[in-house]
Amino acid sequence: MERPGFSKLMDKLESGDVLVVTKLDRLGRNAMDVRSTVEALAANGVRVHCLALDGVDLTSAAGKMTMQV
Repeated sequence: MERPGFSKLMDKLESGDVLVVTKLDRLGRNAMDVRSTVEALAANGVRVHCLALDGVDLTSAAGKMTMQV
């Protein structure tokens, strides 16, 4: 959240939106940061899809399992 551009993006996302990222490292600096970002987005009703993981929805049950691995 310390990155100005990413903070602006987070402010504009609304419930029902889908955020598409190319790789997980675009969401945070480490695994815990990525996980907390995805959880915060999911809590706000925003789905997160990662193209590097074949477009999996990280907020779905399968996506959560993928992130655990």
